[in-house]
Amino acid sequence: MFVWSKVSPVSNQSILEERFMSLSQTNAVITEMPEKKSFRIEVYCNDKNDAQRLLNEFGGRLSKLKIKDWAKLNAYSQRPPIKIRDRLIITDNDKKSEIEKISKYFEGRDVISIPAALAFGTGDHETTSTCLRLLVDLAKEHKKNNKEWSLCDIGTGTGILAIAAKILGSTIVECFDFDSTAIDIAKRNMLRNNTTDILIYEADLFEWEPKKKNCWDIITANIFANVLNSNLSKIFSALAPGGSLILSGILKEHENSVIATAQQTSLTNPIIHRKGKWVSMHYRKD
Repeated sequence: MFVWSKVSPVSNQSILEERFMSLSQTNAVITEMPEKKSFRIEVYCNDKNDAQRLLNEFGGRLSKLKIKDWAKLNAYSQRPPIKIRDRLIITDNDKKSEIEKISKYFEGRDVISIPAALAFGTGDHETTSTCLRLLVDLAKEHKKNNKEWSLCDIGTGTGILAIAAKILGSTIVECFDFDSTAIDIAKRNMLRNNTTDILIYEADLFEWEPKKKNCWDIITANIFANVLNSNLSKIFSALAPGGSLILSGILKEHENSVIATAQQTSLTNPIIHRKGKWVSMHYRKD
């Protein structure tokens, strides 16, 4: 594993986010610097040639990363637990004793452990946290109506949304990602959180076809606008009548393009959630 990194002014952040955090670059991590005038972008590559091309094009630095060292670096929690409504606690701590302490402190809430890793989705990013809150709300709705529900998570990353859905009561959960590294990480997270009955597999959304039409009660897709716009029609076809489609990972400047594409597939009147420069949308299928 190789990592390319570069520190850049915040004025370039939106451009570089769109360039690197698309479907083809899910192993990208962006960190805002304390003074908030610059940020650091890191892209993790299995192939040294891919990392070298980034170095040649953008400058920065290139280093080799040992996966076992990454695990050691993340053996201890780096941030406080994240509260999702009155239902979930997300922690990056994977120590059983620490998780027990967190569970005791936040009594009555389910704790999900997602250590930082080479995949997107640890709960602290605006897009992931918004998806989690919407899932909690929808789970309450289904419970109130005494209705079983299913979920398909597209571009699962760490598996956090699929894991949350299972913990929140979904009877059938399926998820996929094009990145084999993400799949391995998600499987470990599912084992860690006792949700191994989730169906997970490797697939590219551009080649993926739903096995059945009109079958999923909830579909989550926390991916970039250009990927959504190209695949929204078939995603919509997999959604059950009355079902909920949660779209996230959309930059503000792409909000209107996603809404326009959704209208072409008969999706209208979204509930829009804006957080910083990010937009999430909740659609219902008539």
